Amino acid sequence: MLTSIRKIINYPAFNHFITLVILLQAAVLVLETIPVFNDYYSIFEFISSIVLVVYIVEAALKITASYPHFSTYFKNGWNILDFSIIVLSLLPLSGGYTTIARLIRLLRVTRLTNRSKEMSVVIMTIMKSIPSMVNIFLLLALLFFMYGIAGYHLFSDIDPVHWGSLPKSVLTLFEILTLEGWIEVMAPATHVNPLYGIFFISFIVIGTFIVINIFVAVIVRKSEEAYKQLEMNIGNPVTQKEILFEMKEIRKKIEDLESRLSTLFLD
Repeated sequence: MLTSIRKIINYPAFNHFITLVILLQAAVLVLETIPVFNDYYSIFEFISSIVLVVYIVEAALKITASYPHFSTYFKNGWNILDFSIIVLSLLPLSGGYTTIARLIRLLRVTRLTNRSKEMSVVIMTIMKSIPSMVNIFLLLALLFFMYGIAGYHLFSDIDPVHWGSLPKSVLTLFEILTLEGWIEVMAPATHVNPLYGIFFISFIVIGTFIVINIFVAVIVRKSEEAYKQLEMNIGNPVTQKEILFEMKEIRKKIEDLESRLSTLFLD
């Protein structure tokens, strides 16, 4: 029984079916936003209920397949996401909570993120990069703060539109960081004193060519780590407990077969 269930959940056709169900849910969510289809709301609700039933059946099969070590199901981050979506979808939300219920339904589409290896790697890369990105964002915030204060004191009288206050200075620095129209922003200041160009060029060099490249390097490194982890997860050998459990199951089947054969010969 367990062997059959494990074959089912690992069968490519089963995974393709789940992907089609997710796409069906996505299609329903799109159609719900089109006023022409408002009369079909009850049909959309029925389809969403069927989708939820499919999700529950899939989760039940996966949990059953993990017997006797049910905890292994919850060690997988994607399984935790799937289970959380099911629990949230089963909450009795109605009346004023209809919008929340629809947003929860929208979460079901996020399951598309683990339907392919490449997309899984992208999500894993983002998750792994968060601690490093926090440090980079702090460095950028410090850079914006220092240059924002300096820009306010240097250029508030020259160009109050861009440097008239600290918030304006920070917004201007963000515009410069994108390299969009930074020459026009620099022009009024360099017209007064050409040496002010050092302020803008140094910010671009530090902010764009150094910090942003560090950010890209972190993403690339974490992407490589995510690929390696995914390969390890795919190629992980079965544990000793799983082997012993399989051996016990095989032994039971052999004993059952021997008893049937002995009964047959005795008859």
